[in-house]
Amino acid sequence: MKTGKELKIDSFKNYNVVVGSVNNKIPKAIFINISSWVEPKDNDDDLNYTRIIKELHKKIKQTIYNHLDKLNSNIFNRDRTIVDLDIRESGIKFGKRSFMSCEITIFLDNEYPINSEIIKPYLDSIINNMIDVSFKTNKCFNFYKKKK
Repeated sequence: MKTGKELKIDSFKNYNVVVGSVNNKIPKAIFINISSWVEPKDNDDDLNYTRIIKELHKKIKQTIYNHLDKLNSNIFNRDRTIVDLDIRESGIKFGKRSFMSCEITIFLDNEYPINSEIIKPYLDSIINNMIDVSFKTNKCFNFYKKKK
């Protein structure tokens, strides 16, 4: 019987963060879900949001890969990660917030539950690094926890 587990992390001002696994007893992978409301920083109708979102997706993937490489732990498999970034570019315009969801799946080399003391500092490090490098420094979007 599979027993999934989710933990909400409330330590971020502009992001909703949930970590979890489908099977917490013998996890093969851990997911990190970061959601937020994005609003363009500039009133420039000529911006290609399809390209901007694609670049953000690439930056998230590269940030995770680099950080897992830097951690150099035997917990995560840095070569087996999935990043699913969902922002609908058709509705993006200045002064209007659009929903963003980013789910990262990181496969494990060793099976640790997400609430174990061994894995918690690593997850905190991954999440903090990803938000700092990929979202906070973003030149095109501001991020908000709520729509209004």
